[in-house]
Amino acid sequence: MAAQKLPEEQVEWVAKLAYIALTEEEKTHFAGELSAVLDYVGELRRVDTNKVDETMQITNLSNVMDGDYVKKSDIPREEFLKRAPASEKGYIKVKSVFKDRG
Repeated sequence: MAAQKLPEEQVEWVAKLAYIALTEEEKTHFAGELSAVLDYVGELRRVDTNKVDETMQITNLSNVMDGDYVKKSDIPREEFLKRAPASEKGYIKVKSVFKDRG
């Protein structure tokens, strides 16, 4: 049995969270689409999974990590510093990535 169609206000709220602008026609369309998705999730919740083992992944793939290696560059340090937009005390100067918490 299908649940009631999702209100367009909720579709607007989800669209706003995703920074998506929707036309009135799209709101109506997606209200139906999202309702169908939620109905399906409801069906999945009724499935008895008590006898099913937990599964983290099924591909048997694993991460391959490579070491960090320091390698001498053919470009002299002074050349790097000349090419950099800014340098200070022998180092390349970059913009701060942290906001001033002043």
